[in-house]
Amino acid sequence: MTLSPLTLRDYREASTLHQEAFFTGWSDTSFQELLQTPHTFGIQMREKENLLGYILWREIEDEAEILTFVIATHARQKGRGSALLNALCARLKRKEIQSLFIEVAEDNIPALSFYQKHAFTLLGKRKNYYARENNTYICAMTFQKKLHEYLPKQKGFIKNKKDVDDPFIMK
Repeated sequence: MTLSPLTLRDYREASTLHQEAFFTGWSDTSFQELLQTPHTFGIQMREKENLLGYILWREIEDEAEILTFVIATHARQKGRGSALLNALCARLKRKEIQSLFIEVAEDNIPALSFYQKHAFTLLGKRKNYYARENNTYICAMTFQKKLHEYLPKQKGFIKNKKDVDDPFIMK
């Protein structure tokens, strides 16, 4: 199993996996556009040549937002989603990103449980956000994960004793 950047050359596979996973999957064109958008990044997970999943996010100043996160159906419940999320969080912490956000459909119970298990906090909901069958809509649940306490960007600041040996905290 390997992790590597999700790039423009991966857009077709990413789109196919997305369409299999979501009610309204994103098109090839949507992925091509997203992967060329400034401040948008992705990590993919492969086993041999097979795409098992990926996470796509956007970074703006000291915040990041997960745009989509997909694990192939046959690859779920094996720690792969946690491995991808942990890789993302490690990268964001190195870049001093303070918070990570995601919106999840209220009927996606496995995803809701996954984010709560990984210390995301429910911030609220957006009504009638995700389309479903028969022209109906459901709420998006908005979550946040704090990656750091507020860290002023000034020399000499140490958040607490456990951060003294953290190479990513300015001292």
